[in-house]
Amino acid sequence: TRPGQGGGITPTTDGPHPGSDLTVEPREGYLYLHLAPGFELTPESTTRLWTTVGEACRQHNLRHVLADGENVQRKLTPVQTYDHTSLAARLIPGLALACCFRGYQTDEQTEFMKVAAMNRGAQVEFFEDLNAALHWLGART
Repeated sequence: TRPGQGGGITPTTDGPHPGSDLTVEPREGYLYLHLAPGFELTPESTTRLWTTVGEACRQHNLRHVLADGENVQRKLTPVQTYDHTSLAARLIPGLALACCFRGYQTDEQTEFMKVAAMNRGAQVEFFEDLNAALHWLGART
């Protein structure tokens, strides 16, 4: 079951990516980030994602984020992953990010991201199951 529907914030962009590929919505105790199916994590989309999420977290005084998506694709080098992990930790101090990416295969770069985040005071974990992700965040299901 997908947690709640509607009422999200759809970011606007000046670039070639339509804003509808990601939406953010405050929930009780966390921010829900929905990524469109097949969302590609590129340097540009990831910068836009963290900027949007950082603004929403500040606006709603939240530090826990549930990122939800299907067949999310990572098109980042390890250096870009490191840079974007650092950006997220700077924009959202104390970030706890649960990534529920169905169809996503974790690998060494995923583990590198988790360690880089931890070294900057953020927690990141990947899940296939939405309820497990919510449980990890401490959110009510």
